[in-house]
Amino acid sequence: MGRASKRKQAQRQAGSSAGRARPDSRSRTGAEQLVFGLDEMVEMARIRVERKYAAREAWFGDAEPVPAELPEFPENSLGDRFLVGYLGEAEDAPSLLTAEIPDAAVIAADSAQWSIAVLTLIRSVVFEGLALDHPAVSALLEVLAPIVAAEQAHWEDGADGFPELDGPVYALGARALVEATWAAVGQDLLDDVLDVLLPALDGAVPGVKSLILGIALVGALPRHYSFDDPADTDVLEHMGPLPGNALETLVATGAISPEDVLPTGLLVLSVLARLCLTDADSILADGLTPGS
Repeated sequence: MGRASKRKQAQRQAGSSAGRARPDSRSRTGAEQLVFGLDEMVEMARIRVERKYAAREAWFGDAEPVPAELPEFPENSLGDRFLVGYLGEAEDAPSLLTAEIPDAAVIAADSAQWSIAVLTLIRSVVFEGLALDHPAVSALLEVLAPIVAAEQAHWEDGADGFPELDGPVYALGARALVEATWAAVGQDLLDDVLDVLLPALDGAVPGVKSLILGIALVGALPRHYSFDDPADTDVLEHMGPLPGNALETLVATGAISPEDVLPTGLLVLSVLARLCLTDADSILADGLTPGS
């Protein structure tokens, strides 16, 4: 499992659910139904993990998996929060510098392979600094392009059959970006965080204003986490109800084209990584104060 501590491994397996809003359970009533629902979810999660690890083997061949070279961060620091959960999985994902990329048809045919592909892109672009025009990055983005198109079509028709939880836009927009933004927020007020986040996002995505990116990121949080401070709820009310997927918001508002959704997500995630991969416990620390 690489450098991840037992604490991190346990949190990843639990889904890093601390602080999350309580899911809507109105469709089930009674203790027996609740237990059945939990058992069902645990079994589904187990199957997903097994499928993902089986799919990952195709990327390593006979080579021993080597985690990304990232420092250890103090507990509850920005870096520690950033790497707990889905982004911690990316730390242990294949690297495009050494991986044996499966054939495009193999990736397209297995939704578990989509998950590995997105985690590989995150590791390679965000943690290892590969540019979007790197041949291996470009090739993998092209492989995922028709899958992304099918996922976006599913947003429109909502028909059954598309594995939503494995969708590349879901993985990057509703998991990686949401968890990274939550790590950046920490215990700080949203208004103060935005004062630091918006300048950092300036120019991150050509043609997209940092305010639009910031609203998409922060506006996605209430679908996943609870906010009780009146100052935070006031900020979120001014943003209005938004999808829990920042990339879906950017596409829906016309800020980015559907074809640019994954590159945009990787660029924005790289900015959040630069802010968060530090020993500090707040992005407001070390001179990054509101209005500075």
